[in-house]
Amino acid sequence: MRQAFDGSHRRRIHLFRHGDVSYVDDKGNRVADSRAVPLTDWGREQAAGMRAFMEGVEIDRIICSGLPRTVETANGIFGDRNLEIEVDADFEEIQSDPDFYKTITGLDDVAYAFANADQPNAARGNGEKFSNFESRVVSGLANLISDSSWKSLALVAHGGVNRALLGWATGAGLKGFSTFEQNTCCVNIIDVDTHPESGDHHRTLIRGVNITAYDPAKKGVHLTALETIAERMSKKDS
Repeated sequence: MRQAFDGSHRRRIHLFRHGDVSYVDDKGNRVADSRAVPLTDWGREQAAGMRAFMEGVEIDRIICSGLPRTVETANGIFGDRNLEIEVDADFEEIQSDPDFYKTITGLDDVAYAFANADQPNAARGNGEKFSNFESRVVSGLANLISDSSWKSLALVAHGGVNRALLGWATGAGLKGFSTFEQNTCCVNIIDVDTHPESGDHHRTLIRGVNITAYDPAKKGVHLTALETIAERMSKKDS
């Protein structure tokens, strides 16, 4: 167990976003079930690159949300390690109304769907409230932190999940939701310090945010993930 200067137990969370997927078909139509989408070929390449990037990094527990894109990403990164990939549904992505995309008036509603996440009763596409989602995700993380059996955890989740957890880690809450961009197959590195006797969590350290193996300097990354979805949907009208 690593120790902080004051003797606290210091544990590390590697928080990943799943690799690239496409929520629209070649004609720009939204897929029928966004929960079931697999990784694209590019997404699988991203996971393979992250596997090489993570080589030699100690991991003793792996958790994903259970949605196919996180299962596939977790296997792509850690499939060569002799560790079970666990599922925790607390880390599933925020849910929108399946019919929301039929009623949008413009693609800005897609590209900037997180802009007002901190507003009272704000919801994701007429679906799950951001405040309820944040409570679900942060409670899930609190449960993991209270379990002292692991030292270095990999959590493979989603863009919205990661934004909520980074908001928690910084104290920004939902005010930071639209600020923390999460590129596909990125990793965030967060240390949590707990009391060596009581196990109480009392310190959080952010070591890295939105690190991608394929373009760490973001030289070729300009659109956000949501803007990319909106761009793909724009093909429907072209």
